[in-house]
Amino acid sequence: MKICVVGLGNIGFNLFTYLGQKFSGEVIGVDVNESRVNELRREGHRVTSDYRALTGINVWLMAPSTGNQGQNIFSALEHMIICPGSLISIESTLPPGTMLRIREFLEKRGFKLGTDLFLIHVPHRVMFGVDKTVCDTPRVMGAFTKACLEMGRQFYTPLVPLLVEVSDVRVAELSKVVENVKRYVDVAFAQEIYGYCVAQGMNYDDLRMAVNSKNNVELLGTDWGIGGECLPKDMSFLRMVCYSALLEGAEQADQDYRDRIVKQVGAGKAVLVRGVSYKTGVKDLNHSRGVDLVRALEAAGNTVWVEDPLFSSDELSEAGFNSINVEVNQENEKENQLVDRVILDRQKAFDIK
Repeated sequence: MKICVVGLGNIGFNLFTYLGQKFSGEVIGVDVNESRVNELRREGHRVTSDYRALTGINVWLMAPSTGNQGQNIFSALEHMIICPGSLISIESTLPPGTMLRIREFLEKRGFKLGTDLFLIHVPHRVMFGVDKTVCDTPRVMGAFTKACLEMGRQFYTPLVPLLVEVSDVRVAELSKVVENVKRYVDVAFAQEIYGYCVAQGMNYDDLRMAVNSKNNVELLGTDWGIGGECLPKDMSFLRMVCYSALLEGAEQADQDYRDRIVKQVGAGKAVLVRGVSYKTGVKDLNHSRGVDLVRALEAAGNTVWVEDPLFSSDELSEAGFNSINVEVNQENEKENQLVDRVILDRQKAFDIK
C-alpha cells in the first residue's frame, strides 16, 4: 500500500509522522511550500513538492490548509495523479457544501464514487499540547456511498480509538465546524464574564472553580483573545451559511475584548507582555493574538517588551520583538528596562501590574 499525505503543516505533518510509524516505508508527503519540503528533507523525511513523482498511490490523505473557499483542496486535486480504486480522505476542515463540490469535480474527471474511486470525509481532531497525534481521539467519518464508507472503515478502524460513522456526509462536514464554533462562543462568553468580574472586583478564578464544580458545566479560561487558525476560520465558514445574531455577537465580543486590553494601557507606556505563542504551551507564533496585541500596543505609541517561556531571547528578537532575557538575571533585567512599566499576563489581561 502506498499512502500520501497532502499538506505538511502542523496537522498534516503530525499525521505523516504517525502513519510513518504504522506503515514503515509506505508513506510519502507532499507540500507546495518548497522551503518546508527542503526543511523536512534535511531532517530525513520522505517528502516532495512534485505531484508528478506520486504515482500508484492507494490512499490519499488530504490535510492542507483549506483556504476560505476550499481552494487549496481543489488545487491539490488538480495536480494529483489519481488511480482507479484509490481512497481519498479529506481531513481538512471544510466550508459546508465543499464535499458536494469535490464529488462533482471528481465525477467530471470520469470517476464513479463507490465503484472506481472511494471518497470520504474524516475531519481531523487534535488539541495540540494535549493530544500527541491526530489519531488519539475519536474521529467522525461520512461519505456519499456505503462502499466508500466501507473502504474508509477498513483504513481508519485500526488507527483511531473510535470511528463515528454518519450516514450524511454533510453531517461530518458540519460537525468539525460546529465543534470549533462552539468553543469560540464558549471562549467569548468566558471573556465577557471575566471582564465583568474585574469591573466588580471579583476573582474570576474563584468563579471558575465554583461554576466548574458542576460536572456538566465548564467555564473556560481567557487569553489575549480568540486566536489560532481554526476557530476564527471556522466561525467564518459557519457564518457564510448560517446567519445568527449569536455568532455575530460572539465575534464582536471578542473584538471588543481585544480592543479593551489595548485601551486600558493607553499610550506612551513601557509595556511587558508575558506570553505571545498562539496558545499556552504551544511554541508557535502563527495566528497569535499575543502577536496582534504587541503590534496594537506599539501602534498606540507604547514601547513593548516580550517574554515567553517557550522562546529564547534570541528567537523572540529574530521574530521582531523587543525581548527581555528571562534566562539570565530575570528580575534585574525587568527592573532596568521597564521603569514605570505596565505588565500584562496572558490569562489575566485586565489585571495590570
